[in-house]
Amino acid sequence: MARPLLTYISSRGTVFNLHDFQSAKLYEANFHKVEWIPETIKHQFGTTITRFTKDPLIFDVSFRFKGSYDQRKQQIDDLMFAAEYDVAHQKLGRICWNDEYILVYFNVSDTHPTNDGYTEIEGEFYAPYPFWIEEQRVQIRPSEEHEGGYPQNVKGYDPSYPYEYAYPYAKTSTIITVDSALDSNFKATIYGPTNDVTFSINAHVYKINHALRTGQIMVLDTRQNIPLTDKIYIINEDGTRKNVFDYRDPDSDVFAKIPNGSVIINYTRTYGIDFDIFQERSAPK
Repeated sequence: MARPLLTYISSRGTVFNLHDFQSAKLYEANFHKVEWIPETIKHQFGTTITRFTKDPLIFDVSFRFKGSYDQRKQQIDDLMFAAEYDVAHQKLGRICWNDEYILVYFNVSDTHPTNDGYTEIEGEFYAPYPFWIEEQRVQIRPSEEHEGGYPQNVKGYDPSYPYEYAYPYAKTSTIITVDSALDSNFKATIYGPTNDVTFSINAHVYKINHALRTGQIMVLDTRQNIPLTDKIYIINEDGTRKNVFDYRDPDSDVFAKIPNGSVIINYTRTYGIDFDIFQERSAPK
């Protein structure tokens, strides 16, 4: 089996190849640690499990560095500067395992020499949200029957749509497969013009009562661990943003997750939508 591409990326985009001594050679880690915690009602004999929960993940790791004193010092300084910046500013970095990632802080470290000639950092990565994410993108263009087609001057719209026919679809519906044992959060990017935003996923309706002009983009993000101001907003033609959180329809749970398995996305297809689906796993593949 091929060795995974393993990197640590700070919040400011500094990449540390964890298989490379020129960056930060990972010596040991427990990235496949999995634990579901039962909440129970105790009986005379045994328990009844009411639900399972997950605590934040803590990955015990050790890095080893070699080379001259100056080389090691620079490598360690680079890693620790990036890690401490993220902790100080509460900006998450990420560990990437091939196409999957988990958001982390490197918040515990102890640096010392080893008996076999290396300089070692022993520490912990702290993942407040305890799941690895693999993103799936689904791009749905307006129906060819929609008069006028798609406005070509929408900032951020890619008319090439590389996934244009990657998913089977009927006049208004697109069928996808969500490859996760869990329900998935998603981000929907909607391109105007439209009088309102309404779509359904397996018959669950998502509706936001706000129009979009040509050139405007609406973003709906269901993830819990993002600021409220980033949940539902519009990007105007000049790049400014408008919060439209309060325009969600009162009869519609717009933050409901996408179920796993075969999923039908249905709407009028008079405008384009991109879906970024955050498929979750307890450990990377």
